[in-house]
Amino acid sequence: MHLYLDANILVDVAFKRIDERGTPLWLTSTLLVDGIYKGKNWGSTSALSLYVVNVLVNPKDSKSGDLVAREKLRGLRSFLTVVDFTDSILEESLKESRLAVEDAIQFVTARKIGAEAIVTRNLRHFSNVKDDIKIVTPEALMAQ
Repeated sequence: MHLYLDANILVDVAFKRIDERGTPLWLTSTLLVDGIYKGKNWGSTSALSLYVVNVLVNPKDSKSGDLVAREKLRGLRSFLTVVDFTDSILEESLKESRLAVEDAIQFVTARKIGAEAIVTRNLRHFSNVKDDIKIVTPEALMAQ
């Protein structure tokens, strides 16, 4: 299955993120990403999502943070298809009135590359386009 990974899935993995109840969000996201790495699914994300990971890994723009961010981004790029963030994607996203701009960019990118599903933590953000493309959490996808 061709999966498009929203930025929050990559953030889960990069930060070993845990939710407010102590649930390790990173665990299922890491299993999902590992499945892509092993060829069980095909994974794509946008250059914008990798930029988000970079900014969060290195918020103070330090030299040591930059080295860590580069290492994490190289690792992700080694097995994910990274879709360029183009002017045409931005233009179409700005016309997509059913979603906030950042989510519209993710949705338009996923649709342009023919992804079968967007994997995200924010189902509510994509509820207005769930008839256009499958929207799923890592947990729901792994349960299938």
